[in-house]
Amino acid sequence: MDLERHADPKPSDATLILADWAVDPEAVVSVCAARDQKSALHLVVPAWLHGLDWAGDPWASVPCARRQLERIVELCLTAGLQVESAEVGDPDPLDAIGDAVRTRHVGEIMLFARGRHVAAAHPLSVARRAERLTGLPVTGVATGSGSRPKRRRFLAGAHCAPATQVRY
Repeated sequence: MDLERHADPKPSDATLILADWAVDPEAVVSVCAARDQKSALHLVVPAWLHGLDWAGDPWASVPCARRQLERIVELCLTAGLQVESAEVGDPDPLDAIGDAVRTRHVGEIMLFARGRHVAAAHPLSVARRAERLTGLPVTGVATGSGSRPKRRRFLAGAHCAPATQVRY
């Protein structure tokens, strides 16, 4: 997939915000608010599959992504940020970026994720691969987890669903 031809002679002020559903939504909005508040934001939360989830239903993370998207949009509007579009994206973050870049004119991409996905030094990071794929500048922002710790998520059940107690 070649998206490098996306680069238009006229630059865009719009920013594509790609936020993992497992990161802290307040951190996403605070970084966006600290930047230029006048540019339009296109929000995409991919239904990203973490850990062993890739072996199961590829769309199992859609409810988690939808809740994250709603929370980020709510926080952005409260902070006075201009949200031009918001959607849940493909489970593969690079496909989600590709879909968004094909349908919107943006000047940069901000990727909010955990660990190696945003590390510029890691050759297979999502940030580096997105930059090569689109030809757009990608800023990777490492954020903490916005959901429960991994051990509790595993013991509590599926993804971001609230833990329920089973009584016998």
